Order: sequence, then structure tokens, then C-alpha cells
Amino acid sequence: MDSFVRTHAGYIAAAAAFSLLINLALLAPSLFMLQVFDRVLSTRSAETLVMLSLITALALGLMFALDGLRGRLLALLGGLFERSEGRRVLQRVLDDAASLEPKQQAYALRDVGVVRAFLSGAGIVSLFDAPWMVVYIALIGLFSPFLGLLALVSCVMLVLLAWVNESATRNSLEQLQQATRDVGQFVDAALRSPEVVRALGMAPALGRRWEARTGSIQVKQLAIQRVAGWIGSGTRFFRQSIQVVMMGSAAWMVIQQQATAGVMIAVTIILGRALAPVESLIAHWKSLVEARAAWRRLRALDAKHVEASFAALPALTGAVSVGGVSYVPPGAEHATVRNVSVEIPSGEVLAIIGPSGSGKSTLARLMIGVIQPSAGQVRVDGAALSQWDPDRLGPQLGYLPQDVALFSGTVAENIARFDDSRPAAVTEAAQQAQAHEVIVKLAHGYDTQVGDGGRWLSGGQRQRVGLARALYGDPRLVILDEPNAFLDHDGELALSRAVTHLRQRGATVVIITQRTQILSLADRIMVMRDGAVERIGVRQVETAVEQPPAAAGSVASIHGGRSS
Repeated sequence: MDSFVRTHAGYIAAAAAFSLLINLALLAPSLFMLQVFDRVLSTRSAETLVMLSLITALALGLMFALDGLRGRLLALLGGLFERSEGRRVLQRVLDDAASLEPKQQAYALRDVGVVRAFLSGAGIVSLFDAPWMVVYIALIGLFSPFLGLLALVSCVMLVLLAWVNESATRNSLEQLQQATRDVGQFVDAALRSPEVVRALGMAPALGRRWEARTGSIQVKQLAIQRVAGWIGSGTRFFRQSIQVVMMGSAAWMVIQQQATAGVMIAVTIILGRALAPVESLIAHWKSLVEARAAWRRLRALDAKHVEASFAALPALTGAVSVGGVSYVPPGAEHATVRNVSVEIPSGEVLAIIGPSGSGKSTLARLMIGVIQPSAGQVRVDGAALSQWDPDRLGPQLGYLPQDVALFSGTVAENIARFDDSRPAAVTEAAQQAQAHEVIVKLAHGYDTQVGDGGRWLSGGQRQRVGLARALYGDPRLVILDEPNAFLDHDGELALSRAVTHLRQRGATVVIITQRTQILSLADRIMVMRDGAVERIGVRQVETAVEQPPAAAGSVASIHGGRSS
């Protein structure tokens, strides 16, 4: 965030310079009226009137051009912020997903949009114009010290009203923004599973929950609007009143022959111009508070992120070493993975089985580097995962999560991991995953849109596409979490052929499964229970295949000692 300010300081300086010239040009109408009342009317000089009109017109034309340029410049600055910081924030959210709260993940890019909107809007223009209040007051003081003092007191009172508005609404506005984000997250979660909501009759209950939350938000909004409304009304009343007082005071000085009629008109207009930025700031206070809070959250995200440098490690061979790894989820008291140690040589197929909640999927995520262990270390080819550049390691890995996460786009784009540099590798991966025949039967083949989360594909189709994505680019280490959860008999046979192909080309494969058919392909089977390794050893094919899935983890089917 701070680097953006340093890099684009020239744009900010240019906007400030434009504000200087714009505010100088805005003095032209006041000076024009001063000269008309004090010189033109008394001398009845048409030539003077024409020259004054031309000069004022030029000044206003300059103001018009510079105001447009300033608006374009600030819009460009907002666009540059969104383009540079948005991509960087997205990268950081993805890199630090395991350590960030869900709210930080969901709303980081929205915060970028809030700051961009402020940089491109009227709020920042008011900030640029506000310092000129001092110049306008000083100018009024040159005409009359008494009127200058009156203008100074008026501006101080208006600034105090702005401060009262900020103090009275800041915390409430930030709480309201957070509550609004929470409701949005609640609705998004419901919309991601409409079938479940409809099938289980949850819509009325969810509607009541939404109504209760939005009702609470409305109460907070009304409370804020009540305070801000009174302050805003007081500000407008005060501004109009002080202009009346200023004109009355100037008129009294005219009667006393202490000032001219031109001065009376000029100081009234200049005072209005001096008060306008403060009034505009109060009017745009909500956007200012939102932008400030968003900026702070983005800076906090910056502070939490640690830039890492990575060595140029050789190409992956696929050997994995898990040494004494434990993992305690954020906010939890108990570990879901406890002191797990296992060595997986390059080219081995390891099956991990165990009851639900035994820590299998968490261990897979630890092996792939999606989450970081609370204790112990995972090494790939002898190097800790922290030593690998994720952008370089990722293309050499294959990962099929339990919940296949497809993204809005075509089948081909999802398989290619949205990298369009190797189109031939897409069909190759699909063929290796035995998914090619399934894909070509879709309405538009590889160009079929999958929808958000792959909602337009069946569970089995999503599984096939997810497996093809895992095999894209011939990865050396492939981790498959419940790859046959949604597959029929033909799908399981296709999965077996895909794993056989991986074995033949020497890839390391870790399969998490509850089904026995694919266990026949494993070199070793590891049984997990309550987050720990219960047993690991060589599979006895006949016994493993004959037992039902619930008993697949039985120690009778595995020969080997208890893992250390």
C-alpha cells in the first residue's frame, strides 16, 4: 500500500497542483463582482467591463479544463490502484489463505474497490480543496480584519461540526460496515447451496435469519442517520446563516463607509467558497470512513504478509518426507493431525485409509502445502515446502481435493489451470485421466462452460475434470483425496487406469480413499485414526479386496509395523 503511494506520488502532486490552479481560478467571479461594483458602475466604462468579462471567462475556462483534467487524473489513479494493488492483494490472499480469517479472504478485493471508488470520487476532491479554506479566510482578512475574524470563527465552527460528526459516527459506521459484510457472506453461503436449501425446506428459516440480521442493520443505520442527519442539517443551517451574517456585517460596514459594495459581495462569495469543501466532506463522510477503514485493513494485510525468497531448486522427483507433523486448526484446542511421520519414496503409490475425521484430508493438505503444520515439517525432495517457490512447485504437483473446486469457465480452461500456453496438454491430461470420452459427449466438448463451482456438471463429471486438472502437465507428485467419491463402476475402472499410468511413468501418488477397489494399486497402505498413524505397511491384496469398505482399514489386511 505505501509503495503505491510512493510510486504514484507524481499523480497525487499533479492533482494537488491542479487544485491550486482551480481554486485560484475560482476567485475570478468574486474579483469580477468587486471590480464591477467598485469600478465599472462608478466609471460607467464599457471597455473595463468587457476586459473584466474576458479575463473572468478565461479564468473560468481554465478552471473548467483543469477540473476535467483533475477528474480524469484521479479516475486514472483509482484505476491504477485497482489494477496494481488488486492483483497483489489477490495473490497475497491466495498465498496466505491458511492464516487469514474468512472475512479477510472474502472482502480484501472489495476493500480495493472501496479505495478505488474514493480515489475516483468527490470525497478526495474535497480533501484537496479543504486546505484552501485558510487562503480564502486570509483574503477576506485583507479586505477587512473584522470580516476575516468572522470568517475564521465560522470556519472553525464548521470544522468542529465535522469533527463531532466523525466522533459520533466513526465506530458505528465501521460496525455497520462489518455487519453488512457478515450478512453478505451469510447470503453468499446460502446461494452456493440452493439445492440443499430447497430440498431441506430451509428457505423460511434462512429468510427469518436474514430478516433478523438486516433488521439489526437497519436499526444501526437509522441511529447513524439520525445523528448524521441532525449534524448535516445543522451544518447547512449554519452555513446559510453565517453567509447571511457575513453579508449583513459587510452591509453595515458599507453604511458606515468602512467598505464598498463590491467588498460586501466579494467576501460573501469567497466565504461560501471557503466553507464548501468542509460541507462536501461532511456530505461524503460515509465514503471517507469506509475508504479509511478499507485502507487500514489492506495495510494490515500487507503487514501480515511476509515476502519470501526462494532458491532455484531442481525439477521435482516426487519423494515426500513427513516428519513429526501435527496440526491444530486456528481457534481449536485439539490437533486434527498428531505427530505423523511417513517416508514416501519417489514413484510409490501410498493409500491412506481410516474413519471419517481421522485427519486424512488434513494430512493431504499439509503434504501439498495448502496449510502449514503447527509442529514438524513436510519435505519434498529433501527440501522443506517453505523453500519451494509455490509458483514453481505448483505446476509440478497434482491435487484433487475432496470437494472438487472448479471455476467459472470452460472445461478446457479448468483442466489447463487457466493457462492457455499448452492447449495440447489439455487433451493429453484428459486422456490420462480417462475423461476424454466423457468430455467430448458434453454439449460443447472442451468448450463447455462448467458454471460457478462446476454446478453445470454432475458430480462424476466434476470428479473426472478435476482429475484431469490434477494430471495436467505430467506432475511428479499427485495427491488424490477421495477421487472415487462420485464415480460409478466405469469411473472407478477409469481411475484405476489413470493411477496405473502414473505409476508407469514414475510419479509419486498418494490416494485417500474408503473404497477397496483402488487399494489393489497401492504399494503400501497407511491407516489413520484420531489424527495419528495407527499402522502402515505392505498391502495383502486378497484380504484388502475381499473386505468391505468399512473394514478396509483393518490391521488384518496390512503387514507392517506401527509407524514411529
